[in-house]
Amino acid sequence: MNPNLLRTLALVLCMALVSCSSDDTSSIQDETNNAFTFNGTTYNLVSAIIVDENTANNDPSEISISLFNKTSAEITGNNDLSDISYVYFDFEDTTIQNTTYSQIEDYDISIDGTITNGEFTPGTVLLDDNDPQSDVYAQSALVTVTNFTEFNIAFTFTFTRNDGQIISGSYDGNYFMPN
Repeated sequence: MNPNLLRTLALVLCMALVSCSSDDTSSIQDETNNAFTFNGTTYNLVSAIIVDENTANNDPSEISISLFNKTSAEITGNNDLSDISYVYFDFEDTTIQNTTYSQIEDYDISIDGTITNGEFTPGTVLLDDNDPQSDVYAQSALVTVTNFTEFNIAFTFTFTRNDGQIISGSYDGNYFMPN
């Protein structure tokens, strides 16, 4: 075999070995989708329910997004449920846009909630818009919608509480939009 051909093959093999990256990605954490994090604990989110308060015309109205760790069928069914993680916020707009919303005045986030006889009861309240002096009141909020189609919504959210604690999360998936 030609010595130059052997050298060329050896050079190509060395370049291929050097350019390959390790398959070990354990040191790099994947971004968690369909979950929110508070105080180092991650809470999974399974479903989204979107409600537009004004479907009669194009006047701005409240559009609310509710996220749960249960399916929309479980949430809208008549069964009693427990251990519910819940994220709720709304904003005024005519439609959901691919943009960042920073005027979020209505919001609630809780864990360990229940539904009994069709009534939701929050468990541990992590965020609440009722008392501006409370630690669980948000001093700032951002919701960034990156995709909204007929079948899918993708967004991130971050709320900073009065006590400095941050609740952040994301959702990318199907949604239920009742008529």
